[in-house]
Amino acid sequence: MEKTRHNHRRRRGRFVFLLKLIAFVVAVAAMLWAAALFFRMDYIVVSGNERYSESEVLAASGLQTGGNLYFLNKYDVKEAIFQQLPYVETVKINRKLPDTLLIEVSECKAAAGVQDEDGIWLISDHGKLLEKVKNPPADCPVIIGAAPIEPTVTGTVNLGEEAAYRQSVALTLLQESEKRGVRERIGEIDLADDTALNFTYLGRFTVRQPWTADIAYKLESLKTVVDYLENNETGRIDLMTEGKASFIPE
Repeated sequence: MEKTRHNHRRRRGRFVFLLKLIAFVVAVAAMLWAAALFFRMDYIVVSGNERYSESEVLAASGLQTGGNLYFLNKYDVKEAIFQQLPYVETVKINRKLPDTLLIEVSECKAAAGVQDEDGIWLISDHGKLLEKVKNPPADCPVIIGAAPIEPTVTGTVNLGEEAAYRQSVALTLLQESEKRGVRERIGEIDLADDTALNFTYLGRFTVRQPWTADIAYKLESLKTVVDYLENNETGRIDLMTEGKASFIPE
């Protein structure tokens, strides 16, 4: 008799567990159905784009209206945009309930070109490879003295292990010169010299400075020297000595 009651309680316990499991599954299904019904993506709004049209951003994202706001993979969407639109630098994706997805992009521009055997690879000031062209834009500095290794669009420029430090210095020069509004004054950035970074300035000067120098400080020194010179003067500006800038006329 005791054994019979025990088996009965065990069967009843299993039945209760099964009912709870079914109730849980039904609840989850109801939640998913409600999410699909109430969080339908009826609108996709793109902002921040200038170079690319809204339709180009949408096409790159792979998204279409009618999907679900919460079931989409934001990382996959961002990666798809990055891979297909090289000039997109950042992507932010936010949901605006109940039915709108917001895609905010920021675009970069060509900060420099890197000389290749048969053309110029345009890069952002963080080294992102944007596209290959025959001739760079007029206001775009060109990096010479090291060639990119296996460059691919949307990848990161790689000038080789030996030139890795010089590459980082060149990118810092691009960033700092942009902050000071003088990037368009730089013509060529030569990485071939082991002892110094060399670049042309205003088409009239060749500037020489140590690889380990404070780029921001050296740019301020350069501007100070140029301000004292006449508009028709040309020559070399030597920033190799700490705290000193020298102008050597042609």
